[in-house]
Amino acid sequence: MLFRARRRTPTRRDQWRDFARRLELIDAAPQEARLRDWFDLGDSVLEPLYGLRRQGQPTLFLFDQERARSGPTGSVSSLVTGAILRAPGPLAVAPMRAQAKGNPVMEAIEAGRTGSRRLSLEDLPDFDAGISVFARDEAAARVWLTKAVQRVLQRMLVGRSVSPVLVVGSRNMLALCEGIEPAPFEALEALAADLFTLYAMVESGPTGGRPGPPTEAPPAGT
Repeated sequence: MLFRARRRTPTRRDQWRDFARRLELIDAAPQEARLRDWFDLGDSVLEPLYGLRRQGQPTLFLFDQERARSGPTGSVSSLVTGAILRAPGPLAVAPMRAQAKGNPVMEAIEAGRTGSRRLSLEDLPDFDAGISVFARDEAAARVWLTKAVQRVLQRMLVGRSVSPVLVVGSRNMLALCEGIEPAPFEALEALAADLFTLYAMVESGPTGGRPGPPTEAPPAGT
């Protein structure tokens, strides 16, 4: 009697390799130390870490990271999937953080930790209903929140199966998805595309020209 060999289920690493091959990503593990200098990513290794670089364009980094947190009730493990866009030069946008609207108390704690505050966006009810934005310079941050940017942020932060946190710094855009399960690759690909779209909007400025350079230091983690 012939027995059919059982097909092996692809591992996450196998899936990463297929994903990298399709998007023409390269191994960016040698850049991990540099990324740690730029961002507050914790102590866990970024594995795998892939990159995409084109002349004159921002550099894209994509990675998984296992994190463990310890507290009074024990340790909790989670998996972070991240996308970073590193611009060739300073971004002409005020540093900010955007995420799906959450618990007001936790948001206040996070704002205090980064030295920022939650923007009052009652005049943008559709946007404010689902998304919280934190910044140190509210006026400068609001300049960038055009209707087009609002649509991208809504799609990016609350319109998919993942709900990332977006941090915009002086030269970087960082999107992190954290959960028990890894972010699906189709969501990661869409997230990377959204970062490039936001970058193009930053470059063109809210009215077709570049706004003045940010005057505030970026929130923690940028």
